[in-house]
Amino acid sequence: MSALPLSETIAVADQTRLTPETVRRIVQNFIADHLGNLALAGIPRHMVFPIRVVWAVPIALAYPGYGLAGVIGVVAVDDELSSVIASTPLKEMRQAAEQLYAEHQTEIESAFRKVTSTTA
Repeated sequence: MSALPLSETIAVADQTRLTPETVRRIVQNFIADHLGNLALAGIPRHMVFPIRVVWAVPIALAYPGYGLAGVIGVVAVDDELSSVIASTPLKEMRQAAEQLYAEHQTEIESAFRKVTSTTA
């Protein structure tokens, strides 16, 4: 059972200030500052709490020629503050990235060789 009537929750959702594109840009800046160029922001989804709206954005890892390797974490952006307010710990995201690379290393390296040989 919900703590607030559905109509009150919807009223908060209607007050969304940020667009998904703006949220994605905020998260891309976070990624550039903390994770590097192989990580990228996924599709922002907003979550409505009784008193705020927060955007949850998955962080994925992708390699040239290979594409998406998997999700390594999540970042939360406060709609009112227009800033990152929480994330999967950076250490955990880096470990997840290393694990994904190890799991797909042969395919990633093969795809990278194909990309670099066709551009050389």
